[in-house]
Amino acid sequence: MGPAEGSVITMRHYSMINVFDSILEKIIDDQIVVKLPKECRKATFLEGDPLVTAYELDEKAVIRGARIVDYNKDESLLTYREDVPDEGSRLRSYDRFPVSLYADYRVAGTAGNRKYYALVKDISDYGLMLYAKEEHYKGHKLNLDIYLARDILSLTAEIVRKADHNGYFEYGLKIRHNGPIVFNQIKNFVRKEQEELIGKFSK
Repeated sequence: MGPAEGSVITMRHYSMINVFDSILEKIIDDQIVVKLPKECRKATFLEGDPLVTAYELDEKAVIRGARIVDYNKDESLLTYREDVPDEGSRLRSYDRFPVSLYADYRVAGTAGNRKYYALVKDISDYGLMLYAKEEHYKGHKLNLDIYLARDILSLTAEIVRKADHNGYFEYGLKIRHNGPIVFNQIKNFVRKEQEELIGKFSK
């Protein structure tokens, strides 16, 4: 069971600085269609983009990760599909928090120091999921700059899992912590994101 038609759904997308509220228009099978507010008209929403949603369900605020399916700019209608937890999620030592963040990175130890671009789909104290167009391999270490709402999170992470998704690669990364700074920055970011996403539903 999910949100009902007419429900307010708070969203986070990497192209917007702040969270924004949408109204659920209709549900078609496993796809949810929402009407976006005027402030989103200049934003770019692409198929496959990570999206974070929050809404009230059984008098309790919930946060869900999602992927964009379609965007009708003329009618300000966004269609998305909520994530289904994968088998590996039960095996993880730390809960992943869904995010929609832009990042750039370099592959450690390679010539040329080329910069690549990616999207971050979720994050935990010790890991994250990354979408990128470039192909890399398990064991590669990436030096990442992740652009939070009002800050930059810089860290090094190692590719431990890789999947090909027709046009982009999904990487499971293990964060290499050197001291508590990055660890604390992730914890503080997740806490603030949760507060911002579900704030209106907790009143």
